[in-house]
Amino acid sequence: MKKIAIYAMCLFAVVTLDSCRSSKEVSPIDTFIMPCSDMVKSEGALRAWASGASDNEATARKKAVTAASAELAAMLSKTVQATTEDYSSVLTESENVLSKSFMSDKTKTIVDKTISGATIICDRWSKDSNGQYTNYIVLELKGADYLKALYEELGKNSAESINKELLEKLFLENINKQSAK
Repeated sequence: MKKIAIYAMCLFAVVTLDSCRSSKEVSPIDTFIMPCSDMVKSEGALRAWASGASDNEATARKKAVTAASAELAAMLSKTVQATTEDYSSVLTESENVLSKSFMSDKTKTIVDKTISGATIICDRWSKDSNGQYTNYIVLELKGADYLKALYEELGKNSAESINKELLEKLFLENINKQSAK
Protein backbone atom coordinates (compact mmCIF):
# COMPACT_ATOMS: atom_id res chain seq x y z
CA MET A 1 0.00 0.00 0.00
CA LYS A 2 2.87 2.38 0.86
CA LYS A 3 4.49 1.68 -2.50
CA ILE A 4 1.32 2.59 -4.36
CA ALA A 5 0.95 5.82 -2.37
CA ILE A 6 4.58 6.82 -3.03
CA TYR A 7 4.19 5.95 -6.71
CA ALA A 8 1.01 8.06 -6.92
CA MET A 9 2.69 11.05 -5.23
CA CYS A 10 5.68 10.81 -7.58
CA LEU A 11 3.40 10.62 -10.61
CA PHE A 12 1.41 13.61 -9.31
CA ALA A 13 4.65 15.61 -8.78
CA VAL A 14 5.89 14.83 -12.30
CA VAL A 15 2.59 15.86 -13.89
CA THR A 16 2.43 19.04 -11.79
CA LEU A 17 6.02 20.05 -12.56
CA ASP A 18 5.56 19.27 -16.25
CA SER A 19 2.61 21.65 -16.41
CA CYS A 20 4.80 24.43 -14.96
CA ARG A 21 7.12 24.20 -17.96
CA SER A 22 7.04 27.09 -20.43
CA SER A 23 4.81 26.46 -23.41
CA LYS A 24 7.08 28.54 -25.64
CA GLU A 25 10.21 26.75 -26.79
CA VAL A 26 13.22 29.05 -27.18
CA SER A 27 15.62 28.34 -29.97
CA PRO A 28 19.27 29.41 -29.78
CA ILE A 29 18.79 30.84 -33.27
CA ASP A 30 16.33 33.39 -31.82
CA THR A 31 19.04 35.07 -29.75
CA PHE A 32 19.97 38.58 -30.82
CA ILE A 33 23.42 40.13 -30.68
CA MET A 34 23.23 43.89 -30.25
CA PRO A 35 24.79 45.84 -33.12
CA CYS A 36 28.25 47.31 -32.37
CA SER A 37 28.58 45.38 -29.09
CA ASP A 38 31.53 43.44 -30.54
CA MET A 39 33.55 46.68 -30.76
CA VAL A 40 33.54 47.54 -27.04
CA LYS A 41 36.96 46.15 -26.07
CA SER A 42 40.16 47.78 -27.29
CA GLU A 43 43.85 48.14 -26.44
CA GLY A 44 44.88 51.63 -25.37
CA ALA A 45 41.41 53.14 -25.62
CA LEU A 46 38.21 53.32 -23.63
CA ARG A 47 35.04 52.45 -25.50
CA ALA A 48 31.44 52.81 -24.39
CA TRP A 49 28.41 51.23 -26.05
CA ALA A 50 24.87 52.55 -25.75
CA SER A 51 21.56 52.64 -27.54
CA GLY A 52 18.73 55.13 -27.77
CA ALA A 53 15.19 54.56 -28.96
CA SER A 54 12.54 57.03 -30.07
CA ASP A 55 10.00 57.62 -32.82
CA ASN A 56 12.30 60.44 -34.00
CA GLU A 57 15.77 59.68 -35.44
CA ALA A 58 17.42 62.78 -33.98
CA THR A 59 16.06 62.02 -30.51
CA ALA A 60 17.17 58.38 -30.70
CA ARG A 61 20.68 59.48 -31.68
CA LYS A 62 20.84 62.09 -28.92
CA LYS A 63 19.78 59.48 -26.33
CA ALA A 64 22.42 57.03 -27.57
CA VAL A 65 25.23 59.61 -27.59
CA THR A 66 24.26 60.91 -24.14
CA ALA A 67 24.21 57.42 -22.65
CA ALA A 68 27.53 56.47 -24.28
CA SER A 69 29.13 59.73 -23.12
CA ALA A 70 27.97 59.12 -19.55
CA GLU A 71 29.35 55.57 -19.63
CA LEU A 72 32.64 56.80 -21.11
CA ALA A 73 32.92 59.51 -18.44
CA ALA A 74 32.38 56.92 -15.69
CA MET A 75 35.02 54.63 -17.18
CA LEU A 76 37.47 57.51 -17.57
CA SER A 77 36.84 58.64 -14.01
CA LYS A 78 37.61 55.16 -12.65
CA THR A 79 40.72 54.92 -14.82
CA VAL A 80 41.97 58.36 -13.74
CA GLN A 81 41.36 57.56 -10.08
CA ALA A 82 43.23 54.25 -10.33
CA THR A 83 46.09 55.92 -12.23
CA THR A 84 46.37 58.70 -9.65
CA GLU A 85 46.48 56.13 -6.84
CA ASP A 86 49.12 54.05 -8.65
CA TYR A 87 51.19 57.12 -9.53
CA SER A 88 51.13 58.55 -6.02
CA SER A 89 52.05 55.19 -4.48
CA VAL A 90 55.33 55.21 -6.42
CA LEU A 91 56.35 58.64 -5.10
CA THR A 92 57.92 59.43 -1.76
CA GLU A 93 55.63 60.51 1.07
CA SER A 94 56.34 64.25 0.74
CA GLU A 95 55.90 64.16 -3.04
CA ASN A 96 52.85 61.96 -2.67
CA VAL A 97 50.51 64.42 -0.92
CA LEU A 98 51.33 67.37 -3.15
CA SER A 99 51.34 65.39 -6.38
CA LYS A 100 48.13 63.48 -5.63
CA SER A 101 46.06 66.61 -4.96
CA PHE A 102 47.62 68.39 -7.94
CA MET A 103 46.92 65.45 -10.26
CA SER A 104 43.35 65.06 -9.00
CA ASP A 105 42.58 68.71 -9.67
CA LYS A 106 44.10 68.70 -13.14
CA THR A 107 42.59 65.41 -14.29
CA LYS A 108 39.06 66.47 -13.33
CA THR A 109 39.28 69.55 -15.53
CA ILE A 110 40.33 67.47 -18.51
CA VAL A 111 37.56 64.82 -18.39
CA ASP A 112 34.78 66.99 -19.84
CA LYS A 113 37.07 68.37 -22.53
CA THR A 114 38.17 64.95 -23.74
CA ILE A 115 34.73 63.29 -23.51
CA SER A 116 33.34 65.90 -25.89
CA GLY A 117 36.13 64.95 -28.32
CA ALA A 118 35.36 61.21 -28.27
CA THR A 119 35.09 59.52 -31.66
CA ILE A 120 32.10 57.53 -32.90
CA ILE A 121 33.51 54.25 -34.18
CA CYS A 122 30.24 52.38 -34.72
CA ASP A 123 26.83 53.76 -35.61
CA ARG A 124 23.96 51.42 -36.52
CA TRP A 125 20.24 51.97 -36.89
CA SER A 126 17.16 49.79 -36.75
CA LYS A 127 13.45 50.50 -37.11
CA ASP A 128 10.77 48.25 -35.69
CA SER A 129 7.26 47.62 -36.98
CA ASN A 130 5.84 50.36 -34.73
CA GLY A 131 8.01 53.05 -36.35
CA GLN A 132 10.40 53.19 -33.39
CA TYR A 133 14.01 54.04 -34.36
CA THR A 134 16.90 52.62 -32.36
CA ASN A 135 20.43 53.96 -32.67
CA TYR A 136 23.31 51.76 -31.47
CA ILE A 137 26.56 53.64 -30.94
CA VAL A 138 30.12 53.09 -29.67
CA LEU A 139 32.22 56.06 -28.56
CA GLU A 140 35.99 55.75 -28.28
CA LEU A 141 38.45 57.82 -26.30
CA LYS A 142 42.08 57.02 -27.02
CA GLY A 143 44.38 57.08 -24.03
CA ALA A 144 46.93 59.10 -26.00
CA ASP A 145 44.35 61.84 -26.66
CA TYR A 146 43.53 62.11 -22.97
CA LEU A 147 47.20 62.20 -21.99
CA LYS A 148 47.92 64.89 -24.58
CA ALA A 149 45.17 67.10 -23.09
CA LEU A 150 46.42 66.33 -19.57
CA TYR A 151 50.01 67.25 -20.46
CA GLU A 152 48.80 70.55 -21.92
CA GLU A 153 46.96 71.29 -18.67
CA LEU A 154 49.96 70.24 -16.59
CA GLY A 155 52.23 72.42 -18.71
CA LYS A 156 50.29 75.51 -17.61
CA ASN A 157 51.72 75.05 -14.12
CA SER A 158 55.44 74.59 -14.56
CA ALA A 159 56.12 74.58 -10.80
CA GLU A 160 54.99 70.97 -10.54
CA SER A 161 57.17 68.23 -11.97
CA ILE A 162 55.36 65.16 -13.27
CA ASN A 163 57.08 62.01 -14.48
CA LYS A 164 55.27 61.78 -17.82
CA GLU A 165 56.71 58.39 -18.78
CA LEU A 166 55.56 56.79 -15.53
CA LEU A 167 52.17 58.50 -15.72
CA GLU A 168 51.64 57.35 -19.31
CA LYS A 169 52.65 53.77 -18.51
CA LEU A 170 50.29 53.58 -15.52
CA PHE A 171 47.43 55.27 -17.38
CA LEU A 172 47.61 52.90 -20.35
CA GLU A 173 47.80 49.89 -18.00
CA ASN A 174 44.66 51.11 -16.22
CA ILE A 175 42.87 51.73 -19.53
CA ASN A 176 43.59 48.17 -20.58
CA LYS A 177 42.31 46.86 -17.22
CA GLN A 178 39.16 48.98 -17.52
CA SER A 179 38.43 47.97 -21.12
CA ALA A 180 38.89 44.29 -20.24
CA LYS A 181 35.94 44.47 -17.79
